[in-house]
Amino acid sequence: MARYQFQVVYFEATRRCNLRCPFCMTGSNDARTVRESFRNELTLQEIRDRILLPARRLNVHTIGWSGGEFLMRRDALELLRLTVDLGFRCSVLSNCKKLTRERLEAIRDATRGHARIVVGLNAVDEENRWSRDSESDRTLRVLKDCLELGIGQHVVVTIGKYNTESFEKTVEFIVKHNIAYNRSPLVPRGSGSRCFGEMGFDRSDLERHFHPALRRNPHGYVSYTPFFLSPELHAQVSGGARNNTVPQNPAIGCWAGTWLTVNAEGEVSVCPVLLDVLSAGNVRDRPIDELVEASALFADITDRSRLKGRCGRCRYQYTCGGCRAMAFFHNGDYMGEDPTCFFDPLERSTVSEHEEETNRVFKKYLLVARAAGVYQPPKSSRSPEPPPPEPAKT
Repeated sequence: MARYQFQVVYFEATRRCNLRCPFCMTGSNDARTVRESFRNELTLQEIRDRILLPARRLNVHTIGWSGGEFLMRRDALELLRLTVDLGFRCSVLSNCKKLTRERLEAIRDATRGHARIVVGLNAVDEENRWSRDSESDRTLRVLKDCLELGIGQHVVVTIGKYNTESFEKTVEFIVKHNIAYNRSPLVPRGSGSRCFGEMGFDRSDLERHFHPALRRNPHGYVSYTPFFLSPELHAQVSGGARNNTVPQNPAIGCWAGTWLTVNAEGEVSVCPVLLDVLSAGNVRDRPIDELVEASALFADITDRSRLKGRCGRCRYQYTCGGCRAMAFFHNGDYMGEDPTCFFDPLERSTVSEHEEETNRVFKKYLLVARAAGVYQPPKSSRSPEPPPPEPAKT
């Protein structure tokens, strides 16, 4: 059995795209980048043999197809059929331009009803056009079509200074329509480097605007930091499930250490926003399971006892973990403290004023997670021990 166990492979299967978002992290708005990438895209056979089949040995249950615009691959539907034939669930992250009702029906049929459509929506008003190069009305139309066709939906909101004021309104709309969502940080990957200094959020933005809305809504508990969940509570409800030290069943806080991410050329990393800048190797050299097993990057990222600074002395070291991307992009150290976090623990016993609320809403999230198939109550009623209280010697 593999040493590590992951839940999701997020695969940016192409950098080709039919939009030109101003801070596209895959560089899909740069013609030269796209041309060079297209010549080196993984083929269907390489994807099957070097990613999908080996991913089963890592206990992966979901393949998330993304881009660029994944649907610009001519073999997109064939890849979706293969995904389901191999026993995976699948998600399709799309900018919606190609998602006509007919295309949605084709995706539903190719996946035998097991696909989920993931869309980017940074605001429910005109602000969406600046950051997404698309009117929000088109995205909302696709979400409505998915509902009518019985296709699962998910929304990704990329957060930065440009949507501090509109974020709560966007979240309220998503929750009103009973859609799961997650936030993703604006980062200086690809074209994001042009505006990260001006548009990247800081700890004040997080504390005043984004975090209050996130922690009130269980539909968004899939992944965000800081996450003030009692480690004792997670250990109890999860049965102590971990990937090394990263909590699972369900995964919470920073998802680095829970999923595998791959770019169009086959480079593997620990988070979508860290692709192209942190690599554990290329699947053309070794299948993804072998890469992960041999990777110093994954050995680090799955061992939160190695976290430094405030993250290393925090009560929520394991149930949160701090955003590894923010640590890297601000300080150059992916195991350093998260500088966008507004919690300043004096020592490990320091309890956040938000823990009680987080615990309460987390229990509601468990119902959502169980319905989505990403949480199973432990068979034993015995409460396991929480994660180790002190960092290990390295």
